[in-house]
Amino acid sequence: MYRNTWLTGIVCLTLLSALPGAAPPARPLGAAEMERLIEQLGDRSYRLREQAERRLLAEGLPALPYLKKAVGHREAEVRKRALRLVPGLELAALVSPKRISMTVKNQPLSAILAEISKQTGYKIENQNVAGMVPPGVMIKGGGPAAPAAKGEEKFSYTFINATFWEVMDRVCRDSGLTLQQGYGDDIVRLYHSGGGYAAFGGNDGAFRYAATNIQLYRNVDLSNINPRATTPPTRSESLTFNFTIFSEPRLPFLGMGEPRIESAYDSERNSLVPRSVNPDGDMMFPGGGQWGGLGGMRFGRRYYGGGYKQSSLGVSLQLQRISEKAATLKTLKGVIPVQLLVEQKPVVIADKILSAKGKKTPAGDIEFSIEDVKKMPNNQYQIKFSATNKANNGDYNWMNTIYQRIELQDAKGNKYQNWGSNWHGGGGNNVSMTLTYSSQGLPAGVGPPERFVFMHWVTRQHDIHFEFRDVPLP
Repeated sequence: MYRNTWLTGIVCLTLLSALPGAAPPARPLGAAEMERLIEQLGDRSYRLREQAERRLLAEGLPALPYLKKAVGHREAEVRKRALRLVPGLELAALVSPKRISMTVKNQPLSAILAEISKQTGYKIENQNVAGMVPPGVMIKGGGPAAPAAKGEEKFSYTFINATFWEVMDRVCRDSGLTLQQGYGDDIVRLYHSGGGYAAFGGNDGAFRYAATNIQLYRNVDLSNINPRATTPPTRSESLTFNFTIFSEPRLPFLGMGEPRIESAYDSERNSLVPRSVNPDGDMMFPGGGQWGGLGGMRFGRRYYGGGYKQSSLGVSLQLQRISEKAATLKTLKGVIPVQLLVEQKPVVIADKILSAKGKKTPAGDIEFSIEDVKKMPNNQYQIKFSATNKANNGDYNWMNTIYQRIELQDAKGNKYQNWGSNWHGGGGNNVSMTLTYSSQGLPAGVGPPERFVFMHWVTRQHDIHFEFRDVPLP
């Protein structure tokens, strides 16, 4: 499922960003200037070629369409340099955050969330307020307030080109709401937090991170004390920093690799990075496990998390406390490699599902066979099928996530809700299961089921950078 297809582009962007002159431009370039720089990529002068490349890189996303066009340029040097820049800029465009601009005055929370939903396309549910304004309600600063639920608090804001997470953090802090993800869908759910909020965290493009806790564990082994020995009982200690990363709904996680600590210091200027290093250069914490990993396993660029589509992931970092006098974790910086689901390409397994019994359909390397279709009471439908992965190489993620990748739709594309799955068995490359769907809770007018659709997942790798400051130590 996971390939390093885009790693070269990411490396290119990293290297090019370090070149002199790659700072953001003072003003955006016009079309004529962009075209001139594209031609300059093939100049006889090496200095001018380098200058044009740095300027286009500094221009960023606005240069991307011109560089894509330049991939087919008549000059080989122009093509080469354009190809070097395009993958990194495409990734930058992909992980750029949704941005919001709005002015609201004395508006109810439901209307504010509705406007955020309108501008981003994300479905936002406030689980504590009934009668929310439906998504799509337009807010105009100074205009009449949208209808509020009984007792709903009102707020005033001005956001200019703010990121999605910047806006949500501010609104949640003011309204006493907190974000709770982990349902495997693309809905942003908000719950009452009791007035508290995640005080330590930050944002990195389309991603947010928030501290959960710091755990200090001390242990004295009393199970094997030798009365003749002069050494004291074995003592051990571990310090674990836990936090959660969140993605915008359009970029769910499929897995996470080994977090890397770049620096960690306490308020006494002691480094908290574990000092023990094994022969391979991997940091180890006391006890022999890999720091920052999951289950003490070594990752490299491999990804773990079951391959499930999820909007949040828990991260644990092992630190080494040096001084008990230190009151705070002064700074902690690092990187988390993640696997992102960036596109879902639908493949129709059956276009007339109610009469599709016995139908076999390939979807890439996976072949689906519809074994039975039943209409159940309360407008529920059960679909029994088997799937065989002809190219499976021992990776069970395709099987574990298959229920997330199949949709039952009516003729207009409205999706039925998955009400459960029943596994009948399978091996490394095949599985048999029954999925149950229902139209309950869906908008009125949903028609009978028509299409049974499998979503082919397109993935990309990305590094999320995090930084925490002045976090209290236990």
